[in-house]
Amino acid sequence: MLKRLSVLALVVLLVGGKLVLAEDKVNFEKQVLPILVENCGKCHGAEKAAGKLRLHTAAALKEKWDADKGLLVAGKPGESELCKRLVLPKDDKKHMPKGADPLAKEKIDLIARWIKEGAVLAIAATPAPAPAKPETPKKAEKPAEVPLPKVAPAPKEAIDKLTAAGAQVMPLFGDSALLTVSFAHRGEPAGDAEVALLAGVAEQCYALNLAGAKPTAAGLAPLEGLKNLAELHLERSTVTDAGLAHIKCLANLQYLNLYGTGITDAGLPSVKDLKHLQRLYLWQTKASYDPAMALEKDIPGLMVNLGYNHPVVMKMRLTKELEGAKKQADEAKAEETKAQQALESAKKNAEGVNARVADLEKQLKEAEAAAGGGPTVEQKAAADKAAAEKAAKEKAAAEKAAKEKAAAEKAAADKKAAADKAAAEKAAAKPAGEKK
Repeated sequence: MLKRLSVLALVVLLVGGKLVLAEDKVNFEKQVLPILVENCGKCHGAEKAAGKLRLHTAAALKEKWDADKGLLVAGKPGESELCKRLVLPKDDKKHMPKGADPLAKEKIDLIARWIKEGAVLAIAATPAPAPAKPETPKKAEKPAEVPLPKVAPAPKEAIDKLTAAGAQVMPLFGDSALLTVSFAHRGEPAGDAEVALLAGVAEQCYALNLAGAKPTAAGLAPLEGLKNLAELHLERSTVTDAGLAHIKCLANLQYLNLYGTGITDAGLPSVKDLKHLQRLYLWQTKASYDPAMALEKDIPGLMVNLGYNHPVVMKMRLTKELEGAKKQADEAKAEETKAQQALESAKKNAEGVNARVADLEKQLKEAEAAAGGGPTVEQKAAADKAAAEKAAKEKAAAEKAAKEKAAAEKAAADKKAAADKAAAEKAAAKPAGEKK
């Protein structure tokens, strides 16, 4: 009996606050992802990201989903842009896959079913892509690895309350008791009341997404109880320096995103003692360069990202680019000088060769003159030219005389022919008696 109950427990999962059989639930990695890779990977894969959308991994899909909530609306395939485009007519410019036949109905139904079941993406807590930071010297020290904590499963009632409040709650992986909790796709920004519900899964919460949330400083106090929290998203939220103070006791925190918040230098001391922190994103905050980068010295292995457009980062980047451009300009100038020198050398070489030709011609004339008074090359050439001209004239005169003679002979012949003709005509005209 116990064995049967254990097997039954393994096939029952919580989805959207309801109990369903695992065998009835769509597995994204095994069933949905292969469809997306095969049919959409050409335009939305590892090599190309049309519309800034990649579908070759769950993490890539989640990145776009975090930025565009309309891409997937958990529980509502008809409102999810990903699903809507699959059922558009082929000639519709928004139809997907673009330029291809519509997906088979069973494939579309499977994707729609996955979305209806909550669009679950089982992703381990890994740093999300963020704006690139300028190159900084690599530290020799490496961050100490933090083993995954072992915890008991969270109470079902606590999970029910979170899902009812619009949170997505899913295991970190497989049958892990550790949880990832996200309010990022909630219809309204999470506030103090929603953050307070985290107390029920304080031990199990490993990754928390409060992107865009609007809690007060006091409302973030429940974060102090999330002792196993490793990943925390607070980007674009209303977190302040005072609210950030509630995380300084999270010894296992490895990832913290504060992009687009009002955090200043006054809030950075709350981060200083997080010795396992590996990624800190301060892009578009009010944190200054020196205090922020000083944290990398305090925490071995930490990489602080202030964003490419931070004034100091931009200055460093432009300075480096300017140095490179100057080096290229110097190299181009050196090539130009080298080419100019080669041209000058070629000109001088041509001048020398021409001078040598003139000198040899002069020496040849002098040698011909000294050889016995015979005609020089020029004189012989002139004589040959004169002889040719004379022969041409004589030929022309002979041809002219021949033409004139032929014309005279023709005229005489014509005259004789005319006289003979006249005599014949006269004789023909006499009477018969006179002819005798």
